[in-house]
Amino acid sequence: MIAERRLESCAAKPRIVAYAKSLGFDLVGVAPAAPFLHEATIFKQRRDRGFLGQWHYDDARIEGNCNPARTLPGAQSIICTATSYLCDAAPHDPNAGGLRGAISSHAWGYDYHRTIGMRLRRLAQFIADEFDGAESVPCVDTGPLLDRAAAVRAGIGWFGKSGNVLTKEFGSYVLLGELITTLRLEPDTPLRTNCGTCSQCLPSCPTNAIHENGAVDSRRCISDLTQSKRPIPRELRAAIGNRLWGCDSCQTSCPVNMQKAGSGVPAFRPQPHIGTSMDLPSVLRMTKSEFRAWFGQTSMAWRGKAVLQRNAAVALGNSRDRRAVPHLIAALQDRKPLVRGHAAWALGALGGPQSRRALQELLSTETDAWVREEAELALSKATS
Repeated sequence: MIAERRLESCAAKPRIVAYAKSLGFDLVGVAPAAPFLHEATIFKQRRDRGFLGQWHYDDARIEGNCNPARTLPGAQSIICTATSYLCDAAPHDPNAGGLRGAISSHAWGYDYHRTIGMRLRRLAQFIADEFDGAESVPCVDTGPLLDRAAAVRAGIGWFGKSGNVLTKEFGSYVLLGELITTLRLEPDTPLRTNCGTCSQCLPSCPTNAIHENGAVDSRRCISDLTQSKRPIPRELRAAIGNRLWGCDSCQTSCPVNMQKAGSGVPAFRPQPHIGTSMDLPSVLRMTKSEFRAWFGQTSMAWRGKAVLQRNAAVALGNSRDRRAVPHLIAALQDRKPLVRGHAAWALGALGGPQSRRALQELLSTETDAWVREEAELALSKATS
């Protein structure tokens, strides 16, 4: 019986891998669906240090995410995939002046949750059709699985000091997706590769969010800050530069990522109406219909319009370009305190008589305590 199971596993795996690659997955590996006990301990330690920031995980949720059988009873294997999203488009300089805001390279194409999720569902259907009784559950990013730990266990790549999974073929420019399955498959061997003495990603982080052991403090990570629904901490706003969404600094500084070739998949190329950067005043004043038209098909839509407008206000405050002032003054009338408060900060950063007058007028009518605090501080710092 054991020999028959091994034979079935050996016969099934090549067919599944071949079909997965025909769907567009660049790398495919298999990991056993054993609990991630060591990773659960690290997860809890980082949570207790506050590194998870806005992301709330109690012990039960962590243990569930670290045990594939909690998601799929009878789980035997995890089919792990990685898809390159790198293309030949040059990223926008996140520290450039002017009125355009940089977009992280993983976000300027179509929403990868949908693209990768669709492929995984097709792979799950293939397994169900071809292997009687096999069940599978797809997981993409927000799913109930430690996707990076699974990818490392499956030999897809290794943990970089930045916390990213690095692959030999595509560096860290990959989108991960997994299929937990009851099918028993021969596992792949984890890589022995590591970053060695290289630590270039640590000093490249504008907010010093990366720690030596690969832990990332999400309270300081710009990618997380641009996705948070809370006010961005004042002491970190200047470090955001012109970034509208996400941050690639730890990736662009990584030697493993140098001269990697992209897949060229149309879904992951910059959408024509977005590109690698966007006009910040347009984002700041966009309507709900414009928000849906511009961002609805991207992974930037999930946090809503006000978060992107907040990010645009901070980026304009860092622009060193007083052409932004009239747009920020108009944003002081936004119905969302989150937008008004950051627009006030930005006017203080840019300064000038127009900014000072606008902040004084705001203080004569504003009733929100936090927005008033932002406006008072901005007024005290605004130069003539």
